Formats: sequence, C-alpha cells, structure tokens
Amino acid sequence: MNAEITLSRTFTFEAAHSLNLKGSTDEGYKRLHGHSFLATLSVKGKKADIDHWLMDFGSFDPIIESLKEKLDHAYLNELDGLVSPTLENLCSYIYNEVTTILPGLHAVEVARPTCNQSCKLVIGE
Repeated sequence: MNAEITLSRTFTFEAAHSLNLKGSTDEGYKRLHGHSFLATLSVKGKKADIDHWLMDFGSFDPIIESLKEKLDHAYLNELDGLVSPTLENLCSYIYNEVTTILPGLHAVEVARPTCNQSCKLVIGE
C-alpha cells in the first residue's frame, strides 16, 4: 500500500498575554490574562506498507519539551518572534520554531479549549 497518512501529537501549556487588537471593542483583551492552550503538531507522509511507520511518536518528545520550555507559564508578548500573541500568530510562531527539526510537518493547531476557539495552520495545501 502506498497511502498518505498524518500523525499528530498534542501537548498543553499555560501562558499569559495581552492583545491590542484593531477594531475590537472588548477592552478585556488589553488586560494581562491567561489561558490553557492545547497545541497539536501533525506530520504527513507516505507509509510504505503495514510493517513500516511514518515516524516514532517518541520523536516528538524533544521537540515538544523545547516548545514547552519556551511557552509554558510564559508571558507570550515577551517571546522573540511573536509580535502579537493571537492564535494565528502563535501557530506561525510554533511552525517557525519546529519546521527545520520536524520532517514532514503538515499542520500546527493551537486551541483554547475553555473558550471553544482554535486556529490551524496547514502547510503546503
């Protein structure tokens, strides 16, 4: 079988931010506040046959640990390379952090589950 498959690994982190959004009437965004975030890294590739895998899920571990070291309990506004910490920009930030070290990276998704909000950045489509 020569099928294309997607593997995903999810992790959580807690972080704070403040947003100065053009056109927003909600002053609460401007105040320092925090969220629980759920992030998913997905890789896509060809699976040769039933006896082979695309990659070991353990390969995600050092990448996720590095991301959590930067993101968990951080003030996102202070991270180099993250201009405005919206979900969209957070997806791009994570993509930029891992694209060279995670072969086959296909998508980055970041969600705030308690707010029922998410953003997904799909690469190469």
